[in-house]
Amino acid sequence: MDFDATLLFRYSALTFNGHRIHYDQPYAREIEGYDGLVVHGPLLAQLLMLEAGDITRFSYRATAPLMHHERAEICRKGADLWVRGPDGRQCMVATSG
Repeated sequence: MDFDATLLFRYSALTFNGHRIHYDQPYAREIEGYDGLVVHGPLLAQLLMLEAGDITRFSYRATAPLMHHERAEICRKGADLWVRGPDGRQCMVATSG
């Protein structure tokens, strides 16, 4: 899965999320100290829900930030799902049912 600045800007607008770490790169880098734009946790959760398919319950927890310039892998083993960053770090965990 790849992300870009346009997608994050649009997702921010769609969800009324005004935090600049998702759409203002200079702010995210210089003020907040991130390496780039931060991918929204709810966006990652939504992608995991789509991977899970037909569900009646879903819970998730962000475990590490994912930057817009990083490629992420959506992983699944049974009811357990997770997002893995390019360096192998776990960015989000979820359980579906």
